[in-house]
Amino acid sequence: MKRIIISMVALLAVAATCVSCKDNSMFNLSVEEVAGKGAAPVSWPRNTVLATWDDTMEPVEVKTAGTAPDSTFATLQLPEGMRTQGVRRFVYPATLCGGQDQVVIPSVQNGRDFPQGMPLYAETRDGGADVLFKSLCGVLRLQLTTDVRLASVRVSTEDTVFMTGRFGVGNYPFPVLNAASGAEKYAVCEGLQAVDFAQGADLNLYVAPNCYNTFTVTLVAEDGRTCVKNLKEDKYVVVERNAVCTIRLGGEEGELVFE
Repeated sequence: MKRIIISMVALLAVAATCVSCKDNSMFNLSVEEVAGKGAAPVSWPRNTVLATWDDTMEPVEVKTAGTAPDSTFATLQLPEGMRTQGVRRFVYPATLCGGQDQVVIPSVQNGRDFPQGMPLYAETRDGGADVLFKSLCGVLRLQLTTDVRLASVRVSTEDTVFMTGRFGVGNYPFPVLNAASGAEKYAVCEGLQAVDFAQGADLNLYVAPNCYNTFTVTLVAEDGRTCVKNLKEDKYVVVERNAVCTIRLGGEEGELVFE
């Protein structure tokens, strides 16, 4: 009888371990309030594609279960056999993952999908079920007013810091980007022909958090003319993680001259 009781206890322990393992592969996803007070949150539609990896594997793509189309919460079930212990890392969207502990912030952006598409990063340790995604970048918001039809807008720096491209990523305790081979000193919005800037319009660029001492905005019109605005050296452009830095050009700031 004693042997039977011991066997039953052992079986229950194994069963509990299996349930625990199963539970550890399910994650509850949420996102910090993006880019300042009052900003619309990133939503998690069903089948949102993320990249995930740990120290023993290369990144793979996984899909959220999702809830409502505009939900700020979602669940994620790891594929069977995927390790749940140790440190697990996530990047959204999956297309920004550049390999283990690396992300690639696009140098060419559309400037009009804020806050959807905002690069996000998260970590969880030893199967922790709640995963809070945090912004990797800051938002550089260009508020442009001009009657000229634009084709593209480019921002660039001559500093030793970088805006876009390939970065290493860590979490200390918020995401930190470290420039890697392939980092770039510019970001550009293309395909702006359909945007009406006559009454003013915003372009939102995701860039690495930095203090930019030199900063140039180059506007290219549909007819090929350009307007180049160099910010003064005493007017630093400070882009903080998960915050909006606004630059106003045209309108009350003075007419934009194209040549």
